[in-house]
Amino acid sequence: MTERIPILSFWNVLLVPIQGEVHDSLAATLCEEVLGRIHQGGAHVLIIDLTGAWMIDSHLCALLSRLATSAALMGTRTVFSAMSPEAALTVQMMGIDMPHVDTARTLAAALELVGIRRAVEPDAFELDLGRDDLDFDARR
Repeated sequence: MTERIPILSFWNVLLVPIQGEVHDSLAATLCEEVLGRIHQGGAHVLIIDLTGAWMIDSHLCALLSRLATSAALMGTRTVFSAMSPEAALTVQMMGIDMPHVDTARTLAAALELVGIRRAVEPDAFELDLGRDDLDFDARR
């Protein structure tokens, strides 16, 4: 059985929940698959949720940074959610520049950041994917 990281697609959003330990070959495959999905479907947003990641080492940080930059070059906004303090320190200590990445403390906050908001009713959601919410300027 081949290991895979799920790539969920909804409303022009790709959601990648990183779970467990991600070895180098799995991370490289993930990048290829995500960029292929962006190219095929034209996703406006890529959310990489790090809630379930066991460890994010320097190699994975660098690879995720390259993925975000590549996505930006293809017109897709990237949001990292639930980055651990250790991962944040690794990114900072390595001097990895992530100008094309927005961050959110939780997955729910990331969804709100890109225009998917909880509606008034507890089990309903409001979708606000207007062009202003998803316009992405790769220069910022």
